[in-house]
Amino acid sequence: MRRRLDLALSLIHQPSVLFLDEPTTGLDPMSRLTLWEEVRRLNQEGTTVMLTTQYLEEADQLADRIAIIDKGLIVREGRPSDLKAGVGFPTLLVNVPKDQMDTAKSVLLGFGDLRPTAEGTLGVGLRGGATVVTDVVRKLDEAQVRVQHLEVNEPSLDDVFAEATGHRLEGAQS
Repeated sequence: MRRRLDLALSLIHQPSVLFLDEPTTGLDPMSRLTLWEEVRRLNQEGTTVMLTTQYLEEADQLADRIAIIDKGLIVREGRPSDLKAGVGFPTLLVNVPKDQMDTAKSVLLGFGDLRPTAEGTLGVGLRGGATVVTDVVRKLDEAQVRVQHLEVNEPSLDDVFAEATGHRLEGAQS
């Protein structure tokens, strides 16, 4: 309720520029979506909204332009679609038994560069895109690696952040 009140108070004077600092921190999912809709409406009506957030999904949904800041410096800037395209290849995420991680890692290196991921997951930027997934599975099978989970993700702002800074935000999707 406090966040809603803060937003309402900031809109009383119909500002042409509105600064929102972490506006959805601590909100439940429905309140978060409602706030997103309000930000979109304000922007469509001509209000410039400057938003700071650690939630990259939020930035992707709401922003026309994004600046990623690391240690006080802007390390990437641009439209979300351009930033994601700049990462390049989709990320293949693979979970395998702990005792097979090294073998799986050596197989995956043949298909692209390893990407930062959550612990227990291997990620590789797939040169050649999703069309080589069958080849990856075949090579993992030949190396007798048991795949527990496998998914292909198009580049996200999490990938842009990881590529630009060498690490992922706490709680970011892998």
